[in-house]
Amino acid sequence: MRKFVAVSTLLFITLISFGVNYINPVGPTLIPIAELLSSNLSEEIPGLEINLWRSVDEAISMMVTEKAQIALLPVTVGVKLASSGVDIKLAAVSMWNGFYFISTEKTIESIEDLVDTEVYTLQAPGQTADTILRGALESKGYEVGRDLDIVYVGGAEAVQLLAGGKAKVILVPEPFASLAETRVQGSIRSMPIEDLWESFNEQRINIPTSGIFVSGTLDRGVAESFLLLYQQSMNLSLTNREKTAATVSEKMGGFPAPVLQKAMDTAGFLFLTAEDAREDIAIYLDRLKELDPELTGDFDIDALFF
Repeated sequence: MRKFVAVSTLLFITLISFGVNYINPVGPTLIPIAELLSSNLSEEIPGLEINLWRSVDEAISMMVTEKAQIALLPVTVGVKLASSGVDIKLAAVSMWNGFYFISTEKTIESIEDLVDTEVYTLQAPGQTADTILRGALESKGYEVGRDLDIVYVGGAEAVQLLAGGKAKVILVPEPFASLAETRVQGSIRSMPIEDLWESFNEQRINIPTSGIFVSGTLDRGVAESFLLLYQQSMNLSLTNREKTAATVSEKMGGFPAPVLQKAMDTAGFLFLTAEDAREDIAIYLDRLKELDPELTGDFDIDALFF
């Protein structure tokens, strides 16, 4: 880590004079920052603090009150927050696609296969898979609560419910999809969210799942320095897989390290600035807004980008 920091020392000097709090969810998105988490930040990168959030409401509260200046959020959550008047900008996307249906009774090949079922998915309304699922349902004339139910739980809990027979269908990201395949006999992986998206759209795209949002008041040089730091951490973390898996396993309360290593290939990690990913992001958000403005809020794509 010291060599990594030393290479970019000049770029990180701006962080020393600004207190910057970056917040990241507990879960698979810890993998790109594993190199940072395993370092002594207070000594190596003065001015940067990393905190972990466990609920969307917690993350939103920290951004609204400006207790955090940079956050990794589900893209749809961050966009809706910006639409509500909170001064944040989408600076980059670091995780794409990565959600899968895991079932125990049948392969999920279409929306019709979900009718009269309960789908267990992560956190709360508004996360990426939930938003796309709702969009797909609306496009086919189905309604949540009438034709099927959506239940929100933690990733590990979803796997436990599937293993215990209380859930028949879960929609979860890596590494929970791999964990389910490992722990639940007869589990079937099917229909990733990019296929779910394509089921109601003519144009196939990569789904921007997790985005880095920055406060509109944050110094641009500080934000750009952090983005470079994040990108370099991701590159090192994905290279040093055994070390990364051990670090993330500890932060996730003992999640199996071999499953984490396996999931790195299907989790969809790719760092792109918002501007470089503009086409897919714009298609994604515009289509969701057409289906239901409540899914995204009334955003301005140009004002949204950092």
